[in-house]
Amino acid sequence: MPVQHRWSLRSRVSSFLVSSDSFEVGMKRFETDYATRAAQKRKLRIYATDPMSGRRAPYRITIDVENEPNLRQGPSGELIEVVDYDGWNQTFYRAVNLNDPALLMEGGLPPSESDPRFHQQMVYAVGMKVIDSARRALGRPLNFNAGRSKPKLRLLPHAFYGRNAFFDPELNAILFGYFQADSRSPGANIPSQTVYTCLSHDVIAHEMAHAIVHRLRPRFIEASNIDVLAFHEAFADIVALFQRFSYRQLLVEYIQESRAELQKAGMLVELAQQFGYATGSGKALRSAIGVSPNVANLAATHEAHDRGAILVSAVFEGFFRAFQKRIADLLRIATGGSGQLPLGRLHPDLVNRLATEAAQLSDRFLRMCFRAFDYMPPVDVTFGDFLRALVTSDFELNPEDTDEVRFGIIEGFRERGIFPVGVTSLAEEALLWPSQVNGQAQPLPQSLLEDAQRFLTYSATALDQSRMKTRSGSGRSQETTATETYQSSVIEESSSVDEAVPQNRKVRDSLFGALTTYARENLLAFGLDPEKTVAVVGFHAVHRITADQRLVIEFVSQFMQTDKASDEISGQLPFRGGATVIFGSEGEVRYIACKPMHSMQLPPDLRKAAEARKLAAANCTEELDRRDPRMAFANSDYLRDRMKLRARFSALHEEG
Repeated sequence: MPVQHRWSLRSRVSSFLVSSDSFEVGMKRFETDYATRAAQKRKLRIYATDPMSGRRAPYRITIDVENEPNLRQGPSGELIEVVDYDGWNQTFYRAVNLNDPALLMEGGLPPSESDPRFHQQMVYAVGMKVIDSARRALGRPLNFNAGRSKPKLRLLPHAFYGRNAFFDPELNAILFGYFQADSRSPGANIPSQTVYTCLSHDVIAHEMAHAIVHRLRPRFIEASNIDVLAFHEAFADIVALFQRFSYRQLLVEYIQESRAELQKAGMLVELAQQFGYATGSGKALRSAIGVSPNVANLAATHEAHDRGAILVSAVFEGFFRAFQKRIADLLRIATGGSGQLPLGRLHPDLVNRLATEAAQLSDRFLRMCFRAFDYMPPVDVTFGDFLRALVTSDFELNPEDTDEVRFGIIEGFRERGIFPVGVTSLAEEALLWPSQVNGQAQPLPQSLLEDAQRFLTYSATALDQSRMKTRSGSGRSQETTATETYQSSVIEESSSVDEAVPQNRKVRDSLFGALTTYARENLLAFGLDPEKTVAVVGFHAVHRITADQRLVIEFVSQFMQTDKASDEISGQLPFRGGATVIFGSEGEVRYIACKPMHSMQLPPDLRKAAEARKLAAANCTEELDRRDPRMAFANSDYLRDRMKLRARFSALHEEG
């Protein structure tokens, strides 16, 4: 190096080192939030479907879940904890520590059927992924707190021996079973091999969806009409399938296989393949396609899973229509305008673009389905209610619907004979929930509106808490044994929480008290009985950004009434009515999703609707009795409690 250049370099370095101000500025860059905060996401490996297909590399994927730096062994985090107690063998399995440096570097344990620690990782990773999808869609915090003794949702990967997996609200837990594959017709499994439901992505996501639905609408497990239990099953299937559709690396494989016709990608639209084949059925448990559209099928189908499959196929009909519309321009470009793809494998660049479109669209559909809960009645849900909620919730964020997503969904419902009650047509404006049911309801009083606005501020802060905890987390794990993890959260009985309770108790008490008073003054406007007590069973604030970048702020309240006189009459459930009322940012009533009660003070059309609901409840009880083999030798206790016993997820899954 020339002498003058060496001196020039030395001079520049010397001048920088002697300048303390410049040195401090340089170092402060490493003290910023960006440089010091913990990672936002944690990478974990899973089976994209289940071990049967997971033998192939494309079906062993890595997903991102929310990073919990203080995640304990189990894993046990802020929302869910895995307790790996084998109920059949009466033993604890060693708990995985996902904060172990080696596992952090490698994205967790590799997929394994024989390692219980991977089973724990699998249920945790998929469970957190579904929760993240729900929270992003709802735009507010989501928890499963069911009392001090059960502050988290528990996942038990090896809870029992049996062909089942179910969510238990009383235990606030999801229990996964394991069983032996059929010895004669096991499909791609070894005859009599052990099949673990906790290794099926679809089963985990399905059960997580049940837990989320129960948290959002606890009364949706009461069979007040033939659609209720079927809706629970259908929604859980929808979540499981769309969650799988969001894995872009998996979509690449399916799109290449189906030549961009996703409805023909068999494995993509099939649910719980290993489970179904292992039982000897020779097929997956269920499919997003189901039977061909037929208006007559709905009236002839009553079993919850079969009826729910009709709803699933209606939603996916909308998805497939929207996908074909979104990729039409890409196909024209790729084919020189003909739209006819050439023979052979598709170009990788085209496949990648199509996979991106499919992943983005599936995410929109998943968020739309979760958001629909803000626009659904608190009780007695029907398939038609779900359609109206889907249309209303998406209209709020995407009024133009340039992709014709809502049109495709409406057509899918129409082709299967799913028509909402009380609408004049299937036009979009007719499907939106009304702002008036029985005259104009009063807006929220100013004092109540101020409480709601304070709650909105609290809700926004709570939504950001997980990010704040991630930023300040140390990343150190707390060492506990599997036995200690279980014993620190002993399962006790307590009542379920029916209302969305904020942590700020003072705000909660003031708000719910004022809402109760407000509801009493507006019962007739909400289609309810002014002579019966009313309960506020939910309230939350909504803040979302629309497609044209507008901020939407709404307050969603749920009011419910119970006709106690109908309790235990012929073993039926109590007759309930209610209304979900959506208020604007200024307290005005924007939408009402109503299930009317019977009252002579209500107009004839609402009284008729209430009578129709009572008849539907009686018909549902009769249909369930007809298909219940226990009715042949039932005693008086069973006859009295049979509808309550049927309102259990374990019993519901046994039927499927």
